[in-house]
Amino acid sequence: MATHPQLQAQQRAVLGKKVRQLRRQGLLPGVIYGPAVETPRPVAIDGKEFDRLYRNVGPTTLVDLDLDGTTHTVFIRGVDRDSLGKELLHVDFYAPNLNEPTVVSVAINVVGELPASVDGVLTYGRQDVEIRALPENIPSQIEVDISGLTNENRAIHVSDLQVPEGCEILTPGDEVVVQVAAPVVAEVAAPEAEEALAEELGDQPAALAEGAEPVEEE
Repeated sequence: MATHPQLQAQQRAVLGKKVRQLRRQGLLPGVIYGPAVETPRPVAIDGKEFDRLYRNVGPTTLVDLDLDGTTHTVFIRGVDRDSLGKELLHVDFYAPNLNEPTVVSVAINVVGELPASVDGVLTYGRQDVEIRALPENIPSQIEVDISGLTNENRAIHVSDLQVPEGCEILTPGDEVVVQVAAPVVAEVAAPEAEEALAEELGDQPAALAEGAEPVEEE
């Protein structure tokens, strides 16, 4: 059986605006919901412990939440913070049915370097894709290596992505993940045109070349 990150939780009786009391005690209010629980379960967890864990996991990483001796295997589905984005306010834990496929968005992580021989600028398309799979089979992210791009093969599409066995990508395969845009070349006057203009002007002053009328000598 797969090993998941672990987190301790306790049943929460404090609801509504009174949860501020919990935050002052260093506790983070949350809720467990989803197919694997009969009714939503209000919980409280250590805020610092959760923050340390959340820095290292994503929304598609399964976490074992220990609540009063019962383990709930969950995804971290939503984290609310204050307006400054600093203080944790609330967390949602989604408890899926581990025996049924679920649909989630999985982030794309671009790795490698664009070869120097490839002309152009790397542009980005999709940053995630929808995947259907059993919860245990869902990857935390999908890596895309751009070091294999060439001047002939200048793009990576969703259909090129490699996912673990048992995962089905639902995002259309023709959507672009990364692409090398052709370089913009400024138009430069051909040398032959410059020479022809010089012969036509002959010894006329430079001002004439700029559209000024020639001055007749008396």
